[in-house]
Amino acid sequence: MLLLHPMHLEEFITHYCLNAPQIMWFLGAGASRSAGMPSATDIIWDLKRRYYCLNENREITDNELSNEAIKNKIQNYLEAASCPPMWSEEEYAYYFKLVFGDKPEAHQKYLEEKLSPEKISINSGHRILASLMAMDKTRLVFTTNFDAVLENAFALMTGKNLHSFSLDGSYAVTNALNNESFPIYAKMHGDFRYFEMKNLPEQLIKNDAEIEKSFLAASSRYGLIVTGYSGRDKNVMDAFTKAIEQVNAFPKGLFWITPIGASTYPAVQLLLEKAKDKGINAHLVEVETFDALLGKVWKQIEPKNVTYDKKIRRLLYEIPKIQRYTGASYPLIRTNAFPILSMPKSCLSITTKTPLSFEDFKQKEATAKTSAILQREKTILAWGTDEEINKVIPKSEIASWEKIDLSEKLSEFGKNSLFNAFISRALARALVKDKPLRLRKKHNRFFAVLSAKHEKYSEVEGILKEALAVYDFGSKKHLPPKELVGRFPRAENTFWMEAAELSLDYYDGKFWLLITPDIWIEPDSNRKAAKDFLIEKRRKRYNSTQNKMLDAWKKILFGSDVDFVIKTFDDIVENNAEFKISITTAYSQRTSK
Repeated sequence: MLLLHPMHLEEFITHYCLNAPQIMWFLGAGASRSAGMPSATDIIWDLKRRYYCLNENREITDNELSNEAIKNKIQNYLEAASCPPMWSEEEYAYYFKLVFGDKPEAHQKYLEEKLSPEKISINSGHRILASLMAMDKTRLVFTTNFDAVLENAFALMTGKNLHSFSLDGSYAVTNALNNESFPIYAKMHGDFRYFEMKNLPEQLIKNDAEIEKSFLAASSRYGLIVTGYSGRDKNVMDAFTKAIEQVNAFPKGLFWITPIGASTYPAVQLLLEKAKDKGINAHLVEVETFDALLGKVWKQIEPKNVTYDKKIRRLLYEIPKIQRYTGASYPLIRTNAFPILSMPKSCLSITTKTPLSFEDFKQKEATAKTSAILQREKTILAWGTDEEINKVIPKSEIASWEKIDLSEKLSEFGKNSLFNAFISRALARALVKDKPLRLRKKHNRFFAVLSAKHEKYSEVEGILKEALAVYDFGSKKHLPPKELVGRFPRAENTFWMEAAELSLDYYDGKFWLLITPDIWIEPDSNRKAAKDFLIEKRRKRYNSTQNKMLDAWKKILFGSDVDFVIKTFDDIVENNAEFKISITTAYSQRTSK
């Protein structure tokens, strides 16, 4: 099939920045998801759950859709009842009618609740798109969405109102286009606040004629970026097809944005193939999220409005503080953070007779090949046996040698990068000890890398393969990958291995172990050359797979079903680093703003 290799994001951004005023946007519900608005898929699953719980007399709160097992149970129940198969184009209309019947008022009330303005949090992507509209970089935006996220973002950034053309004023959008009364924001399915909204099931067959007419007219003058839209609505896809059949269709290109590794509807692939056949510069473009896409675009746009830039930069460059919970209330999002219940209490502090420079110390450490963990600070901090420590600092060079309490240093974690590196290395070493893993380091980040040559490799191979199994529609089975390590084909003596990044974090007065599944390239210097290879390897690693991989690495690293204690060295080593870790991850919940 065509378009197996998406356009590189960097190439797309370069093209967009050169042609921004001549390219319009088409937004689907996915573009508003990070602002708190549900996508069409979210709505469908909520309706499925409502029907299942009502007819089976189950508690809705006990059937949380973040749990894949619960979703599978609901889907199996519905398919047994002869409901449309999952991902069918009929699902949206079918489940609205199944739950609410032929009652437009009930449909409208449900969507008003789901799309309530109180639930909107204006994300960076919409702030940037609103700013581009105000700067005349983006002149036209079409959408299937009902929400007011973009209008709110425009008002926040500019202090002005953004008028949206919807069902009650659809006739005016063509006039606005002809008169170049930019920016233009048009809702092809209308606005949920109007009784005659287009997404009522019996009205899904045809788009509003006037808004579609303006879209077709614009398609012969502008390029198009489609983002946050799956392609599940036949009437919208028909409008796209009509557009590419025009003379000079999408003169600045047609770009369909899709999440990295996500599958695309056959209708989308077919549309892009038709566009290619018509000579249109048409591509799939993979990106993490709508916000990430607009963030990357904003960094390359010039010149920028200074006022808008100040508001946006705070969002793009600040590290978000994500709340973590370990209580009993049901979580919304599982994180990869494991609470560390206790940290090392002490270590050795060594003073040398002649002060060592940082460079001299690193040279000694590099040539000694010691198993001890040492760090030059005001004194030299150390864990390990006397013999291994003396390989770096001989007894003859030591002026004093004492055990110190680490409470004060731990209370200031984050302020001293040298101490941070010292204790992070001890934790990483403790986690990989006696396991079929090798510890690798990159820019002060530690990675547990799978070692296929280790005698215990077979003990962990099945755990990871099971987590990485992908559903095969032909055999109707989950098939595991053939390999967890292998040779990278495009560079000599280069290999890839499944891995997990291990990092120590201090947040809200607590220590956390963060485990992030990854793929290691050996040697690391060839990682840039393996960029496309890594994207392909991660293509099918959706949320459910990531969750299984986190569980797999937890089992490999912890090997325990209860909170456990690990040490950097064997128990007989007195000067040791000891950590107690909880096996239960922290969770994050959406908070009110």
